[in-house]
This record gives sequence, structure tokens and C-alpha cells, in this order.
Amino acid sequence: MKPLLFLLLSCPALLATSLLDDLDAKQSDEVAHGGQVTMLQEVEGNPWPKVRIYQKIDASPEEVAAVFCDYRNAKAYVPKVIKSEISRQVSPCVAEVDYGIDVPILPDEFYTVRNTLTSGADGGYLVSWSLVRALQTKASEGNLRIERWKDGSVIRYTNLVTPSSGMAGLLKSTAIDQMKNTVRAIVARVEKQKSDKPEAMKENIRDLESALKSEPAR
Repeated sequence: MKPLLFLLLSCPALLATSLLDDLDAKQSDEVAHGGQVTMLQEVEGNPWPKVRIYQKIDASPEEVAAVFCDYRNAKAYVPKVIKSEISRQVSPCVAEVDYGIDVPILPDEFYTVRNTLTSGADGGYLVSWSLVRALQTKASEGNLRIERWKDGSVIRYTNLVTPSSGMAGLLKSTAIDQMKNTVRAIVARVEKQKSDKPEAMKENIRDLESALKSEPAR
């Protein structure tokens, strides 16, 4: 075996990739300086693209995951969200959450997603979601990946929505803007809670740690 190949196989950490590896140098620099980078991927047969949004947060991955997983309070800070309630706690790290969204032109959308939290050996977190039911949306799946980056974190928000025929043409750009604003709101909420409400942050972290410790093995 060649020495370099042996070294790579012996040191798996060297093969680890970063979320920023998805981006080119200009995009990475934009994220590093606090900007938001959005990438759209057309999906055959789907009227809306898969959306990926990258942004850094001045907080640890644990702090980010703890705030994001406080699903009941999403309506307090995410724009256009008028309802966020846990309707079913499937297991400590799996919850079905009922959301309501203020939709322009059409009736408001109410839907339920199943959110699943997992933690990684690298200290990062992943919250994945899939649609359970909805009034107008046909399907939706995505995730929030959180990883450590320098003194804080970088997140990648991914979402693929299949809308109803009525929503498809009218609300495509609105839906993408809503996702961008959601990521900005997550960043602002985490950073504000860290600086202004440390006790609330500690409580959220305790809830996160308790859920991860109590989750049954799959």
C-alpha cells in the first residue's frame, strides 16, 4: 500500500468534509463575513427547486441545535409562522410539529412535519424533517445541518417542497424568500438568546441533552 493511501485510511478525520466544501471560494468568503449564500437545484418533475442556504452563527453547534429544537417557540421569531405546536412526541428526539404559515393571496397553510434530531461524533447536529400532512402542500423534506466552524457554527438549511398546483406558479419566489428569512431568523434568535437570555439558553441546552441521552437505540 502506498504511504499516502495508508495515511488517509489510518486517519479518517483527514477525509472529513465541511459544509463550506460545497461552496466556491467567493461563496465561502461571503459566509465567513456574515453573508447568506443560497443555492437552487432544479429537480426533474418538481415545480420548485431544492433550496440550500448557508450562514454562520456566532454560537456553538449545541446552542444552535438547542434553540432550533425548541419547536413550540418557532412562532415567536420565524416570520409568517402563526402556529407551532408539538402534536405528538414520538420519542425524545422525534416530534411531530403542527405549523401554520401566513400565505399571501391563498388561504393560510397548516401542516405537520416529523422532526428528527441526531448528533454526530464531530460535535455537529442534524435535524431532518418530512411532511406528515398538509392542506395544500403535497410533499416536503429537508434538514438543518449544524457544524462547528472556527469560534462558532455554520449551518446549511436544505428544503425541497412539492406544492399544490395552485401554489406552484404563484408562490415560488415567495416560498424561497420565506426560507431565506427563516434562516436569518434562526441566526438572530440564537445569537440574541445567547447574549440576552442565557438562562433560557441553558434550559434549552438541558432539554437537548436530556433528549439525546434518553433516545432509544435505533
